[in-house]
Amino acid sequence: MGGALFLIRRWLRAAAVLAAMAAAPAAQAACLQLSVEVQRHLGVADQTLTAARRAGEIDAFAKVLDPGPLVQLLADLDTAEAAAAASRAEAARSRALNAADAGVSDKDREAAAAQARQDALHVALLRRRVGLEWGPGIARMSAAARDRLATALSKGDAALVHVDTHNNDGQTGARLVKIDVGSDSVQGTVIGPARQAEPRLQSSGLIVEVTGPSSVLLSIGLTQSAHIESSSPQTGVLLPRTAIVRFRGSQWAYVRSGPDRFVRRLVQDPVPEVDGLFVADGFAPGDVVVVKGAAALFAAEETAATEAR
Repeated sequence: MGGALFLIRRWLRAAAVLAAMAAAPAAQAACLQLSVEVQRHLGVADQTLTAARRAGEIDAFAKVLDPGPLVQLLADLDTAEAAAAASRAEAARSRALNAADAGVSDKDREAAAAQARQDALHVALLRRRVGLEWGPGIARMSAAARDRLATALSKGDAALVHVDTHNNDGQTGARLVKIDVGSDSVQGTVIGPARQAEPRLQSSGLIVEVTGPSSVLLSIGLTQSAHIESSSPQTGVLLPRTAIVRFRGSQWAYVRSGPDRFVRRLVQDPVPEVDGLFVADGFAPGDVVVVKGAAALFAAEETAATEAR
C-alpha cells in the first residue's frame, strides 16, 4: 500500500493534480482532477448508468423464528390424525358388528365411539393451536403441505421469518418479501398473517417462508432489515458493486464530471439486487460512474487533500 501511495503522489505531482476543496453538499465530496495519463496508470474504467425499474418496496423488520415448536406441533397433529383415523375405523367396525349381533356388545360399541370422538376432538384442538400460534396461513395448509414444510425446516432447506412494518404498512395483500443478508438479499413468500404482534412497531406481522440454499443464512434469532414488495414500481439506476467505496460508515461512488474530473457521490439508501445496488435517488441514467479503480481514486483524493493542507 505504501508503494502505491508513493506512485500516486509522484503521478499527482507530475500531472499537477489539483483537488478543489471548497465546501460541497453532504451527499457529494469535492471534485478530484486527474489527467488522462494518471487515470490510465491507475487503471480507471467507467460505465454509463441506464434506467432501472423495480417493484416498489416498503421497509420492514425481519426476525428469524425458531421452527422447533412448529415442527413438534405438526408432528403431534400428524400422530393425532393417524390415531383419529384408526379409532374412527374401529368405531365403524364395532357399530357394524353390534348391529349384526356378531359378538360386539353395546358397551364395546359405545367405548369405541367415545374413543373416536375423543381422538377427533384432540385433532381439532391441535389444528386450532396451529392457527392460534402460527397464523391462518399455516393452519389452512393440507397435510401434504404441512409435511413438506416440516421436512424442509428440519433439514435446513427452509426458514420461517416474522416480518413487521410500522402500523402494518404494506402488509395487506403482500406476497413477496426481500430480506437483507450481508450485501445481498434473499426472497421469501408470505404464508399469512402472524399471531404474535410486535408491540414496538404496533405491527401484527407476517409469517414468511424462505426456501432454497439462501435459507441456511437465516439463523434462529437473526434480525435483519427487510422490504415488502408493493404494486407501485420504483425508477432509478443499478450501481455495480465494483463502483462502491466505503468511507466513514457510508457508501460512495465516483461520477465522472469531465474527461479529467470526478466527484465522489454518496449512495443513498441502496437496495441489494442480484446484479448490483438499486438506487432511486442521487444518481440518474446517463451518469458515468467509475467501476474499476475506484479505490485508487479515493487514495488519490486523500493524498491530494493531505498535500493541500
